[in-house]
Amino acid sequence: MRERKRAVRMSHPSWPDRLFAQWYDRLTRSMEQTTFSPIRERLMENARGDILEIGVGTGANLPFYDQKISGYRFFLDSSLPMLGKALQKGCEKSGRLVQGSASNLPFANQTFDTVVVTLVLCSVGEWESAIREIRRGLRPDGHLLLMEHVRSQNPLIASLQRVLTPLWKIPARGCHLDRPTDRMLEKYFRWVSRESFLLSQTPFVWGILIPKSGVPAP
Repeated sequence: MRERKRAVRMSHPSWPDRLFAQWYDRLTRSMEQTTFSPIRERLMENARGDILEIGVGTGANLPFYDQKISGYRFFLDSSLPMLGKALQKGCEKSGRLVQGSASNLPFANQTFDTVVVTLVLCSVGEWESAIREIRRGLRPDGHLLLMEHVRSQNPLIASLQRVLTPLWKIPARGCHLDRPTDRMLEKYFRWVSRESFLLSQTPFVWGILIPKSGVPAP
């Protein structure tokens, strides 16, 4: 597996980061059971080959990986406390844990057959760069498996998302409610399958994307 060395300065985890990692599973348990976990299971049925999961967090996708898949697996997160939680769940038995930034991936071009991104791009600082990095890291016939919340097309809800984001992102460790992630993705990818749902009036999209032909990797 080809990796490339890139200068990424990772800060020592703050107490809010440690607290967020400690409580994350408890805070999201109900949503996971009723909504997110069934979607994760359906998405992960499409994982194949060499896999990179960006924002592994506490390891919510781990139970849904097919252990029979051959290939490398890398689990990346910028948060050491989150990686610690994933480690406690046995993540190292399924692949290699990497501390790193989604907007500055430490891998060579066209390294992966599958990139997995679930509930991550909302909290990445340089989120547009992260999308370009995903495109760069995927092979031409690769797949992006994705679930994210996005900006509402309802002007009233979108305005509310914009107003709430500065307050929400403090306890939610950088989560932005108002990012048009789906529109940015469509600059570099096209949907093979796409589904959507609402959760507390917040729109979510999920499905499979492939690199757009004729659009060179960044």
